[in-house]
Order: sequence, then C-alpha cells, then structure tokens
Amino acid sequence: MIKKTSVSLHVKLFVLLLLSIPGYPLADEPPRMTINVENQELELNHYPAEGSALALWFPPGYGFVKRHHQVARTLQQHGVESWQVDLLESLFLPRGSASIRQVDPELVARVIEQAQQQTGKPVVLITNSYGAIFSLRGMRAWQQNHPGDNNLLGAIMFSPNAYQGIPSLGLPPRYIPETYASNMPLMILQSARNGNRGQLDDLLAALRTGGSPVFVQLMPGATSLFYKEDQAEATLEHLQQAPQRIVRAITLLKKLPTPHKVAPLPEETPAEKTSLGLDIDLKPFRGNWSPPLLDLKDANGEHHTLRDYTGKVRVINFWATWCPPCVEEIPSLNRLREKMADEPFELISVNYAQQTDEVKDFLREVEVNFPVLIDHDGTEAARWRVIAFPSTYIIDANGRIRYGVNAAIEWDTPQVIETLKQLIRNTTASSSGKKRQ
Repeated sequence: MIKKTSVSLHVKLFVLLLLSIPGYPLADEPPRMTINVENQELELNHYPAEGSALALWFPPGYGFVKRHHQVARTLQQHGVESWQVDLLESLFLPRGSASIRQVDPELVARVIEQAQQQTGKPVVLITNSYGAIFSLRGMRAWQQNHPGDNNLLGAIMFSPNAYQGIPSLGLPPRYIPETYASNMPLMILQSARNGNRGQLDDLLAALRTGGSPVFVQLMPGATSLFYKEDQAEATLEHLQQAPQRIVRAITLLKKLPTPHKVAPLPEETPAEKTSLGLDIDLKPFRGNWSPPLLDLKDANGEHHTLRDYTGKVRVINFWATWCPPCVEEIPSLNRLREKMADEPFELISVNYAQQTDEVKDFLREVEVNFPVLIDHDGTEAARWRVIAFPSTYIIDANGRIRYGVNAAIEWDTPQVIETLKQLIRNTTASSSGKKRQ
C-alpha cells in the first residue's frame, strides 16, 4: 500500500553492483555452513573474508531477508566476515518475538564462543528489531563464561526492540532484564520513522543503567532498512551506507575497553509479573495522564485539535500504511463512524511519520471515511506514548482517556458500540445532574 518513490540512479547502481559481485546468489541462496553447538547442528549463512573481524548476525523474528544478505555480501568486500545464524529455524521454533524470548541465552553464548574460536577473530553482534533480545541476552551469558575477555567487541543494532512485552496502552515500555544489566559497548542505528523511535530515550536510559557505552546514529526518512516494503529513497540510501557504517562502528568498538565483570540483573518487582501482550478487545485505561493537545493538519491540509471535538466522545487511532493490521481494521472503523453518526461522537486517525503525498496515494486506493491527521516526524505518537501500531484511545466528552487498545480489533461490534454509548449516557447524566443543582 505504500507509494514506491522513484529511486535515485546511484541507489540503482548499488543494487546492480551487488548482483554483479562474483558468486553473488542470484536466486537468493546464500552460501551455507554447519556448526555443532552443544550437540546441536546449526546451519548458517557464511560470508568469508580475510579481515580481522567477524560479524555474527542474529535475525528478528521473521528471519533473514534479501537485504540482510546484500549488506553481508558488501561487508565481505570490506574484509568483514559474516555468520548469519537463524536460531528459530535451527530449533524448529515458530516465527515471532515470543519464540526469541524462549531461546536459552547460553546457546547464544556458545554460538559466540564457537564463532571466535573457529575464526580466531574478535566478534561483533549485528541484529535488528527483536533480534536485540538475542544480542543482549547472549552477550551477558558470554560475559559470565569469559569475564574480561576482549574477543567480544559488543553489538551493532538497527532500530532495536528489547521489550519484555507490549504493555497496556499508555503505560511505559518494559524491557527484558538484560537491558538493564548491559555493560558492553553498543552502536544503535535508528530509523527515524520506525515505530519504536519514540521510545529511544527510554531504551537508552535502560541500557545505560548497567554501564553500557551506547552510541546512536539516526537515519532520517527510513522506517526499517530490512523491511522490503519500505522502498523510500531515503531508506535505500541508508541501506547502501549500512556496510560502511558497520565498518566504522567495528573500528570504534575495538577501541573501547572491555568490561571486567558482568553487570548484575535488576531485582524482579511485582510489576514485572503483570501480563503483557497485544489486546484483543478494549481495556480500561491504566495510565495516569491526560491526553496531549493533538494539534495537526490532515491529509487535505485542514487543521485539527482535540478542542474541535469538545463535548464528544472521541476515538483517536494511531496507524501507518505499512502496518497490515492497521489497514485491516479500517473497514470496521468506517462502519463504526457510520453507526455512531447520530451521536456526539468523532473518530480521528493519526498517521505515523509518513509524508502527506504518501498518505494521499494510499487514500486514493483505500476508502477511509474519517479524518486522517499527519504526524510527519512521529512526535505526537511519542507524546501519546504509542508503542505498537495500531494503538487507539477512547476519550470521554470531558477529555479523560477511558479505554485503549494496542492492537487491531473489530470496531463495530455490539460490545464496542455499547461501551461508547455508555460513555455518552454517562456524560449526559452528569450534565443533567449539574443543571439540576
């Protein structure tokens, strides 16, 4: 659904160069090798090189894609050897971030150990998205087995996600315990339009709790370097630059001191035991803050604020065109607005970090019968503490957040409509009571 912008000539040439490298697998079949770790045979993609560093890649939940292979192949030309280890595939685990959390960190540590011993090179971990869980847990487990060893340089993470799970809407993110117990050097290459951009400061604070020296580079205009649907020219240019950035990051990490001991894990608190995950229906709002002003223009250039809808129950939906669940729930949102047409009610959507022309192209293809506000840089989503997409708030006529949902749902069910009408009735009853007084 995302508009494919024109790609500049030098980016096209970069792609052609990748395909012209001798031995490049035109059928997307990277070279393979097998290692034995704890009596388990792990098959991996192997890009040998003669240089003095080994990049050990762990993928996100969906596995390695062509863009991972492109960057690894180019790294070869810079003298950086790459091993790409898909542990979910090797362990026959289902795809997804939940399976990543099930993998024993000790196994990751053994893979790091095997990589260093077999090649004799210092190792740097590379990953993106939820693959950060592999890196953070694996590094700490490796440190416990090799205190003070400088053969592990640290990690390079593209737009990392290290959530323990997705919290209820409006609550702050919680990260895996190893995030707070990291003291290894880290380089974060953050896509500025990625959905987790608004939580970057929280992540940095968590990582620095254990003493990690963390370096950050923002990549403006990119949503996700390794997401094939992100065809924006800025993304493809950052993808072209990724190998050089990795090489520079390795040079930097080599200069940093090795921690002498592992950082302690934080003590578990009762809050850590609460359930996490995506919602399947509306939940009473658990945050303790009021909604920000919300002051944006829509796709047609008209100005909107929350004050425009004072006295109405409002549904505020945060979404993006590249998010399949967001798109899937649009028809039910259309039906909801139609069924609530005679009520003091309004439905407003906020598009996350996309350009107006991009959204207009989408709206020409998909029927959307409610205002679409444009949050060009993701600032509003961050202010509203949005972590997952779609995320939707329900605000009563008095301006209080009453319900929320951090996933796609059917919005025109009798239960949802009754919840909204009950908020309207409560407001009406409250107003009548004030008048009698």
